[in-house]
Amino acid sequence: MKHRFMLLQLFVLTICQSFAQTGNGKITGLILDTQNKALPGATVTLQNEKDTTTAIIRIAETTGSFTFKNLAQSSYRINCNYIGFQTYSINHLIIDGKQQTIRLPAIILKISGDHSLKEVAIIAKKPLIEQKTDRTVVNVDAMISAAGGNTMDALSKSPGVIVDANDNISLNGKNNVLVLVDDRPTYLSGAELSAYLRSLPVGTVDKLELISTPPARYDASGGAVINIILKKNKIAGFNGNINVGFNQGVYSRSNDALNVNFRTTKFNLFSSLSYSFDQNFSQETFSRYFYNAGGLLNSATLQDSYYKYRSVGWNGRLGMDVFASPNTTLGFVLTGNTRPKTDLLNYTSRRFNDNMLLDSIGRGYTNGKYKGQNGGINLNITHKFDQTGRQLTANLDYLHFLNDADQLSPFAFYQADGSLSSSQRYRFLQPSNINIFSGKADYTYPSEKKTEFDAGIKYSRVATDNQLQWFNQEQSGFTPDYGKTNHFRYSENINAAYVSFKKEWKHWGVQTGLRIENTNASGHQFKNPAIPDSSFSKNYTHVFPTIYLSYKLDNAGNNTLVLSYSERIRRPGYQQLNPFLFYHDQFTYTSGNPNVSPYYNRYFDLKYSYKQYIGITAGYGIGNNESQSLTTVSDNVFITRPYNFINNRTYSLIPYFSFEPAHWWNFRINAVLLYILNKGNAEGVVIRQNTNVHEIEISNELQSGHSWSAEIDGFFPGKQTFGQSRGDKAGYNISGGIRKSVLNGQGSISINANDIFHTLNFSTQTIGINQVNAFSNRSTDSRRIGISFAYRFGKAVNARKRNDSSSAEDEKGRTN
Repeated sequence: MKHRFMLLQLFVLTICQSFAQTGNGKITGLILDTQNKALPGATVTLQNEKDTTTAIIRIAETTGSFTFKNLAQSSYRINCNYIGFQTYSINHLIIDGKQQTIRLPAIILKISGDHSLKEVAIIAKKPLIEQKTDRTVVNVDAMISAAGGNTMDALSKSPGVIVDANDNISLNGKNNVLVLVDDRPTYLSGAELSAYLRSLPVGTVDKLELISTPPARYDASGGAVINIILKKNKIAGFNGNINVGFNQGVYSRSNDALNVNFRTTKFNLFSSLSYSFDQNFSQETFSRYFYNAGGLLNSATLQDSYYKYRSVGWNGRLGMDVFASPNTTLGFVLTGNTRPKTDLLNYTSRRFNDNMLLDSIGRGYTNGKYKGQNGGINLNITHKFDQTGRQLTANLDYLHFLNDADQLSPFAFYQADGSLSSSQRYRFLQPSNINIFSGKADYTYPSEKKTEFDAGIKYSRVATDNQLQWFNQEQSGFTPDYGKTNHFRYSENINAAYVSFKKEWKHWGVQTGLRIENTNASGHQFKNPAIPDSSFSKNYTHVFPTIYLSYKLDNAGNNTLVLSYSERIRRPGYQQLNPFLFYHDQFTYTSGNPNVSPYYNRYFDLKYSYKQYIGITAGYGIGNNESQSLTTVSDNVFITRPYNFINNRTYSLIPYFSFEPAHWWNFRINAVLLYILNKGNAEGVVIRQNTNVHEIEISNELQSGHSWSAEIDGFFPGKQTFGQSRGDKAGYNISGGIRKSVLNGQGSISINANDIFHTLNFSTQTIGINQVNAFSNRSTDSRRIGISFAYRFGKAVNARKRNDSSSAEDEKGRTN
């Protein structure tokens, strides 16, 4: 704590230093080759000559043009790069009160003697964190501490993101985050989403977009949005990168990725292949005490468990964009993923009587084998009507998920003297099948005077088929237990449409949006000899408004205020509606609940920001009849299933500071401070919570020369309290890494360490259960050391034989 206060004091001393300004200046230009043919995809880097530590990067469009806007009065330098061509630089471009706009003459790049990528100088790298008006962008390649890891590792180290002990993801205090990949929903949640993110090496990811208040174009589901943008190169010719990572804790892990791209004036072909090998353990103890109505102890159960899993993941992606005309691009993307997994849970439980004398001992294990596969196809089109930015995009998607699980679970009870009392063996077969169809279209119409109109429609349909076949071992072998066997099908159709309008004036700005979603859902539980046939259907329509009102406190727009309001929906996960009873051990079960209903949240936020360096957001969230997991007790067995029962009020304060104490040191601190009021009751459980929750993240980026860099991070989540779970111990995570640029800047070697002091452990108490006290402690394989290697390669093979007017413009922002 002392060190944190010292860092805050250092911040106060240095916050007044001068940073790069923004204003109304503009620089435009055109990049051509020696034959006066445009060079789309050329990289243009702008630096303030008074502050060369930061840079703005633009990619030349189809015509070779580029534009830098909102520039402050200063002197600037421009560097132009294109594979196979010599670098071109222009210095002393002055924006002042007399000259607000600079239109450069055509920039002619000459062909270099060697077309290989090693001749291209890298002028500036992307910063790790970029604060934009409506989102925070994390450039993953700059995150040294996550190098060689998986996407879940990168998320857990991103500002405002919390990944709890059960892999639930929240953003700035907003739970039930909607996770997208390339602007498209994953349609995964819970354990399935976690498994996918852990199977996706960070080497395949370009950046993470953290959107706390999503605009109307995004699905209304979830409290916030995290958009994972995969790598896709826009440079002409053949190029790519390879990332290889290995890290070791108690167990080893590996994450490797290959990304390749071949771009010509007629098409862009891109592909990636990644491999992940993941191992982890969870060592847990829990203590459960049961009391009578008079408050005296009846019995107690103490259990020790050790869980280990091993998973192998393969991810593949193949896509092509065809530049049918200068304004029209057609594309497709094929994706595939396979995640075979094995796990083993060993546990020993001891039951005590009212005098805490040993009554019996239970021992058991659950051994599981799992197969997970999914594949998908996306068809897309982008058409630009003119050069003003007016365009139409459309996407069609089909996804198929196939999962299978086979679990064997024997256990035995022993008397206190060690003699066998009883034993049983269970077997569980759990095949599941999910098919998803979706289509959407988005239209953007910008006009003069900083006005923009957007509209879109979307259709999606999800069909799931899940089975749980429960077998008990008898003398004749395994026989079905039809009372616990289940076959459940669920389908959901969502029809959506939205409109939004954005307008900016000198100081004021407004963006409003309205999204309507119509949901039609149905579930069917098939009968068997012990369970009757049953079904349900739900149909509802809701309108989701969003509004952003912004005000620039100065003419340059350095200091801004943004007031926003949004309404979101949380639909139950597909498995949450599934009434199956899932076995964990003889004292712990989980189950779905087909009676769970969606609920709505309303969020109010007021944000102050000073350029990239300061952001302070005050928020208020309202949620009524929220669904949360509820644990009840029956015959000393804990059963957890979701119920609608919580009324929530959340007050939040989210400060963000970034500054440079020295030219070689960038320091950031981000905090999520919450005051939560939860009230509700269901199934005899009463929740009355008034609690403070905080999370503080500190990051230091260090640079030594042009080839050495380092990162030191601190993550202090505090005691986390949500629903029935109350944190009894605050863990923390200190991590860091060092990176060396090699091979003329083409490659890099990174060494990092995570949870150096192995302090990211969890201690919680389950509250609200009448006449029961329950405590648990958990530790995982979080302390690791890793090494990774990254290398970029490429060669400009596209000879310029024709005018590039037929190639596509920069595809930034399109959906693939």
